[in-house]
Amino acid sequence: MLVGEKVRKEMKKPKIGDILIFVLIFGISVGMLLSFQSNDEGAYAVAQIIKDGEVLHSINLDQIDEPVIITMKGKYNNVIVAEEGTIRFDQSDCPDHTCERMGRISRPGQTAVCVPAGVIIKITGSAEDDTDIVIG
Repeated sequence: MLVGEKVRKEMKKPKIGDILIFVLIFGISVGMLLSFQSNDEGAYAVAQIIKDGEVLHSINLDQIDEPVIITMKGKYNNVIVAEEGTIRFDQSDCPDHTCERMGRISRPGQTAVCVPAGVIIKITGSAEDDTDIVIG
């Protein structure tokens, strides 16, 4: 047996260290996945509709029983629809219609924007007992 063949044969067998590293990486991956799935008991999601820096409408998405339709008038008109815990741009007169293709948003931190119309839909909210910051 040549030295090269012996080295290749030994490299094919997983060692205990290799297995431990694999299990550790797998465990960390599963832990991270589970930590990103939040338990939303007591949480709320509020959609803020902002035009030219001013909040014009606030809608609690968790309390919507039937669709809410909001029409924004201006240089470019927008129709915004909130339903079943989500909100979206339904129609727009803007030239590119990118806002319509953004789809539904529902989670805090998500935004949808119609740049030509100057309209922003921003989802805010959190759990009632969340700690924002601790000093000292």
